[in-house]
Amino acid sequence: MSGVSSLVKRNVICFFRDRSSVAFSLMAVMIMIILYLLFLRNTLLESNPGEGMDSMMDAWVMAGIIAIIPVTASAGCLQVMVEDRANGRIRDILVTPMSSVQIASGHIVSTFLVSLIMSLIALVICLACLFATGCPMSAEGLLASVVLMLPSSLSGAIIIYAIASFIRSAGAFTGFFTVVSVVIGFLAGIYMPMGTMPEAMRVIGTLLPATQMASLFRNSMAGEALDQAFVGAPAEALDEFRTDMGFDLSIFGFDFDFVSSLCYVVAVSAVFFIIAAVGMRRRRRYQWMKLRSLVLASRIGFFIPA
Repeated sequence: MSGVSSLVKRNVICFFRDRSSVAFSLMAVMIMIILYLLFLRNTLLESNPGEGMDSMMDAWVMAGIIAIIPVTASAGCLQVMVEDRANGRIRDILVTPMSSVQIASGHIVSTFLVSLIMSLIALVICLACLFATGCPMSAEGLLASVVLMLPSSLSGAIIIYAIASFIRSAGAFTGFFTVVSVVIGFLAGIYMPMGTMPEAMRVIGTLLPATQMASLFRNSMAGEALDQAFVGAPAEALDEFRTDMGFDLSIFGFDFDFVSSLCYVVAVSAVFFIIAAVGMRRRRRYQWMKLRSLVLASRIGFFIPA
């Protein structure tokens, strides 16, 4: 396990040593908050007028931001791995005594730690904004939001690592990071409510673990504000609003609850971990075969006179 811990330590240090990557990760949070305050907030409030809706909408957006930070932060951390592959440094890791599962675990754990740290920083920023506006939030909701950071960060680390492990150039990874940063905000229902999406887009969004985590974060961070905003309102109106705004998710007639959403996120993460481990094993086998062929070629060249 010393090799895994060394790989984890090295990846975490490489990420936080690059101050620009850390700054841009935090800047992404600030940009989304600014975009919401300048453009989206008034539009959402005009579509959903009522007393207490401003606090609810603030918490709704902040919860969505918290849900996608693990995805963007994981991509930023895994840039180190992609650069290693592009520069050839990955060969030094593949020829170590570590198994394929250990190598994949080292990258995932380091990405998870970076994602968790950045998510906690983003949570502090978002909570500061909510408390400044007087948004109601219970202690249970705050504690649940902190606990949900763990599966959210781990899921983002595993899934993004599994995808990034097939990218071989820094340019391709930059394009992938740009697309993910933009698309994830729409599919998770941050820039537009789930109820306004086309059916196909809503189905794809619901299948994403980030969207499932966004639903859980919304219930923990914006649940109390939602209840206060709908005091005295018909139960049908509340149920419809919860579905349209992504508090409650359903697909093909199946309604997700807290337990089923967490189980789904864990199951999808497990599948992607297996994909990542199998891919690492194939790359490592290829690297060993390439090394053996080079050694054999050098021996043949040594014994055969020119």
